[in-house]
Amino acid sequence: MSVVSKIARFLLLMFGLVICGIDARGQSNPPASSSRSARLTEQEMNGKGLFLQRCSLCHARKLVKPYEPIGPVLDELFKGTNPRDETIVREFVLKGTPRMPGFQYALEPKQIEEIIAYLKTL
Repeated sequence: MSVVSKIARFLLLMFGLVICGIDARGQSNPPASSSRSARLTEQEMNGKGLFLQRCSLCHARKLVKPYEPIGPVLDELFKGTNPRDETIVREFVLKGTPRMPGFQYALEPKQIEEIIAYLKTL
């Protein structure tokens, strides 16, 4: 991997962390109105890290305005009046959609399960 691509990858990761409200220690800094105080399991924490690396650029709620999402914000994907089926979400992650790349060759099955476990906490 060239130096330029390493720098670009690092900058994209840092940009994703900043717009998601993650500080230098990797701790989440949610807005003051957020009441998410539950601790995440190891699987959910791993999924959060993978989500920040692989998904947040398009799917995380951004703290920077104006905000035009590339993909849907995945807060409450498995909750609310129309919760998604876990099997369908897994297929989207694996195979992708016309607007989203598939991750069947980039992520191991365990990593996909970790991302889904994290999404269930949102």
